[in-house]
Amino acid sequence: MTAKAKNAPKIIGFEFAPGARFQSGDHPDANEVGRHMEMLRETYRGELTPDDVLTDAANPNSPLHSFFEWDDTEAARLHRLAQARGLIRAVVAVYKQPEQPVRRMRAYVHINEPGTPHYREVGHAMSVKSTRDIVLKTAWREFQQWRQRYKDLKEFADLFEVADEIGQKLLQKQ
Repeated sequence: MTAKAKNAPKIIGFEFAPGARFQSGDHPDANEVGRHMEMLRETYRGELTPDDVLTDAANPNSPLHSFFEWDDTEAARLHRLAQARGLIRAVVAVYKQPEQPVRRMRAYVHINEPGTPHYREVGHAMSVKSTRDIVLKTAWREFQQWRQRYKDLKEFADLFEVADEIGQKLLQKQ
């Protein structure tokens, strides 16, 4: 064992990421799920692949089993819905105004209104206060999640300082 590996931090527990969403899953114990995935990783070459997880989860006794849809018809429908969401997110609108360069931006933005989540054209969503607030809050939350993921990279320290200033301005506008 190298000195580097010897001094590496040890996992002391597991949690589900904030905002994590699952298709199904009635297994609230993140520690059990995490320990099981660690066992799989150690079993399979020190790496964890989605195929390894799926193979294990097919066993009804696996703590991962309930996180998957096993009815093939419903699983196909859910997969197609995920593909549809991906397609919607992939469409870029090309805008041209007189005397301005062409601009490209996402055509649609997700509006997660309770009971009626949907997508709207970005310009329309940003022109209505209620949906504008939803878009900005979602963008800020996603940025904060990205920031949390990369908080230890000193190369982004300046970006985080600027983001804090922007965050303060957004809070003042509310």
